[in-house]
Amino acid sequence: RWRTLRHITVSPSRIGDITRAALVLTHFEHDHLQRTQ
Repeated sequence: RWRTLRHITVSPSRIGDITRAALVLTHFEHDHLQRTQ
């Protein structure tokens, strides 16, 4: 578990990319769900 945490802290920029991608996916899914209803 600690090894993973240490690896994550090495690349904060990658975390930003992952978070941004997750937010975009969540937003897209939410928008799609509203349209289908």
